[in-house]
Amino acid sequence: MSETSKEQPDLPQPWRRLESRKVLDNRWMEVYIDRVELPDGQPYDYTVIRRFADGVAALVFDEENRLLLEREYRYPVDEVIWQLPGGLVDPGEEPLAAMQRELAEETGYVAESWEYLGAFWDNPALTAMKIHLFLARGPHNSADTHFDRAEFLEVTWRSWDWVKEAVRTGEIQERVLLSGLGMLLARGWC
Repeated sequence: MSETSKEQPDLPQPWRRLESRKVLDNRWMEVYIDRVELPDGQPYDYTVIRRFADGVAALVFDEENRLLLEREYRYPVDEVIWQLPGGLVDPGEEPLAAMQRELAEETGYVAESWEYLGAFWDNPALTAMKIHLFLARGPHNSADTHFDRAEFLEVTWRSWDWVKEAVRTGEIQERVLLSGLGMLLARGWC
């Protein structure tokens, strides 16, 4: 039997929302329990997080091809993790402007050149939020940092070899950083 003559399974079908109930509302997000009808006709309760903004992050490389990384304690996983500089897009702000602002606020760096790498869904099982990724080059430290109230960061430069080894050993586990590295891999960086 040829590949094209095999019977194709039914493609996934959209769900139909029957009702939506807000269960949490704060400055970061709204959480809903949506009653949906599944493709087989059965009802199902689904938790949805609605964020008020998309996110941004940047892979910032210096003239030695080192990557600018942050280390920050993240309460939900109870660990200090490696991550990229980034944050949320303010209302009315373009993603690039948001990323340039976040880079300066978190690290004190500004970059000479910027390239948009693309966007990805943050966690499409829970939210429609997207993360916009940028590549920045020519950084220089010329801005004052301004941290959010719960932001306590260490900013450090790491070699490309160190980054690849940290991914291989599982020291780097954060989804935005891994997605950014995947985008570089797709462009032939590795």
